[in-house]
Amino acid sequence: MAPRVVMASMLISATGIQNKPCSASSPGRTSMSKRQDKGFSLLELLVVIVIISILFTFTTLAIRGTSPEELIQTEAMRLDRLVQLALEEAILKGQEYGLEFKPDSYRFLLYFENTWQPLEDDKLLRQRQLPENMELELEIEQIDVLVAEDSANDEEDEEKPDPQVFLLSSGEITPEFSVRLLMPGVETSYIVSGTVNGEHKAEISEL
Repeated sequence: MAPRVVMASMLISATGIQNKPCSASSPGRTSMSKRQDKGFSLLELLVVIVIISILFTFTTLAIRGTSPEELIQTEAMRLDRLVQLALEEAILKGQEYGLEFKPDSYRFLLYFENTWQPLEDDKLLRQRQLPENMELELEIEQIDVLVAEDSANDEEDEEKPDPQVFLLSSGEITPEFSVRLLMPGVETSYIVSGTVNGEHKAEISEL
C-alpha cells in the first residue's frame, strides 16, 4: 500500500471522521417541514382572537362598576363580539347559525339535520339572559319587530327555535338588523347592528 494511503487510513481510524454523502432530505428537515405544514390558518387565529376578546369583556364586567349605563354598554359589546364569533365559526365550519331574540334574552342556534338547534353545551354561544330590568328592542331592515315572550309551554317553545337573524357560512348577515339595549328610566342606550355584507358594530344610541 502506498504511504499516502496508509497515512490516510490511520488518520480516519484515529479521528473517526469519515466523508459520507449528504442525503437530499434529513429526518430533521422532514419533521420540521411537517410541523410547518400543520400551522394555524388565518381564520382559525381570528376565531381565537375573538374568543380572547369575549373573555376579556367578561373579566371587565366583573371588575368594573355596575352602574346601569355601564351594564348596558358591556352587554352591547358582549352581544356584538358573540355575533362576530358565531359568524367566524359559520365561515370556518361551513355551517349556518341563527340568532333568536326574546324581550330579556337571546340565544344562538345551529342549523343541523334540517332543524334549528340551540347551542346549550357551548359556553360562549349559549343562551344569554340580560341583567335585571334590561330590555331589548329589535328592528329588521329598519322595521320594528315585536319580540315575542316565551310561550306558556316552555318545553314546546324550546323544541321550536325561531331565529330572526341568520349568520351564514358565506359571511353574510341576513336580514339586516339592529338591537337596542335599554333600561327604563336610564337615558343611555346602545345599539348592536349587522348588515348583509357581514359588518356589525355596537355603538351608543343617539336617541
